[in-house]
Amino acid sequence: MVLPAALDLVRALLAARAAAKGLAATVTIADELPDFLRGDVVRLRAALENLIDNAVKFTERGSVGLTVSAEPAPRRQVRLVFVVSDTGLGIDRAALRHLFRSYAQASADVARRYGGAGLGLASVKRIAKAMGGDLTVANVSGEGSRFRLDVVMARAAVPAARRARTKGVSALPAARLNILCAEDNPFGRVILDAILIELGHSATFAGSGAAAVETAARGGFDAVLIDVARPGLGGLDAIRRIRALPGAAGAVAIIGMSGPAAADDDAAARAAGMNVWLRKPVSLPALAEALASVRGR
Repeated sequence: MVLPAALDLVRALLAARAAAKGLAATVTIADELPDFLRGDVVRLRAALENLIDNAVKFTERGSVGLTVSAEPAPRRQVRLVFVVSDTGLGIDRAALRHLFRSYAQASADVARRYGGAGLGLASVKRIAKAMGGDLTVANVSGEGSRFRLDVVMARAAVPAARRARTKGVSALPAARLNILCAEDNPFGRVILDAILIELGHSATFAGSGAAAVETAARGGFDAVLIDVARPGLGGLDAIRRIRALPGAAGAVAIIGMSGPAAADDDAAARAAGMNVWLRKPVSLPALAEALASVRGR
């Protein structure tokens, strides 16, 4: 991972989200940060995007901010510390006890006013734990929140970092692709969006199989990413309906996704009209290879 480039993308994201709501944005990055690290940049950026989106979502006036610093860690590692702050409504003491549980919102009133499934913070905390860190919060109810995300990453030499950045993506298409993603999980959307942005493509999201078919019918997509094990209109039925669409819309490349437990989905999805198969969690190299394989069909 080239850290300055990754932070530039996060800085641009924060500025854009804040500007769209009329908020001020501040970013402070410490000078002593290493340039090259080894780690899961896609999920790190997805975690930061979730925190930034929450900060903007719950702030009606004032500002949102990001600070990035580093702390020492053993064995040629570094602990990156990201603090996302806002001047929003804050979180009361009672809500803090269940804030990081899945499907939890700060209160019923917050859920009604702002929506959302409450999946984000629980998922961000899992990412932080998986990367040797944690997610914590400090706030004053009515005066804003301050989320601290820290992760541990290994230092990398320049040549190793460059090889890691290109490994598995050497066949990337030069053109920007327009991808339709059928994904109903809010955090799954964040992950896919982060990967596709990293690869230089754009994403349009559909929250159900029926919505994916309806959106695909409009045309203009280079590929469709769809979870085969979907609720409602199942992934296989959605694939069949897309294939039944007239003209180019029905001939679009379809990339199916499913968890490791769905051992029999591959053959069934191919029979329904899927072109490429991916196992979840989807990685950047795997998706890059899949998109390269279907480009120009």
